[in-house]
Amino acid sequence: MIATIFDIDGTLVECFGFDVACYISAIREVLGEVHIHSDWSKYKNVTDTGSLQQIMEENKIQEAGQIEEVRMKYGELIRLFLQNRGKCLAKRGAIHLINKILAEEDYAVGFATGGWRHTAKMKLRHAGFNLKNAILTSSDDGDERVTIMKKCSVMLGDRFDRIVYIGDADWDTRATQELGWHFIGVGARLKGKCEYWVEDFSNQDSFIKMVHSS
Repeated sequence: MIATIFDIDGTLVECFGFDVACYISAIREVLGEVHIHSDWSKYKNVTDTGSLQQIMEENKIQEAGQIEEVRMKYGELIRLFLQNRGKCLAKRGAIHLINKILAEEDYAVGFATGGWRHTAKMKLRHAGFNLKNAILTSSDDGDERVTIMKKCSVMLGDRFDRIVYIGDADWDTRATQELGWHFIGVGARLKGKCEYWVEDFSNQDSFIKMVHSS
């Protein structure tokens, strides 16, 4: 049995930057004109909760209740964007791939994202993914990506011959290495940076071979 655990933003769903813009807007609406690094790699934990915690620390803001305020405001902004026909698309071949491996007994499928759960589900549904009975862990489950990913594997059953994580960023690579899992990179940010890589999921047979050999 193989666990295939997918990141969401930039991996399964193309958000075209609107989610980052909404996240920054939500933070500034709640916290004011705080300093936010333009380079997300400057944050120790590149998750919605983790980055926000560091932003608050660096700007000397201690009111913990404001994390939930930002979370709710962010959800409102994402919902409005999608309701107004904002662009949020599935990565090429992603929906068919997920449906294909879900139908096979040798695979378990999970989603582990650094985003918050409510907005992750909005984006997946808007892009056309079927979330019935989906195992999805998020920044609501922890501020560290490793914690989020590990919880997903446990919820899937933690009974696997191999676990493969599929992500699109350097922090996905590092978290996978820390857990000792196998990794497949997706998209432009990781091109030439990892042994197993795909531009998208248009060639499902090739991707499944990578799942077995990565």
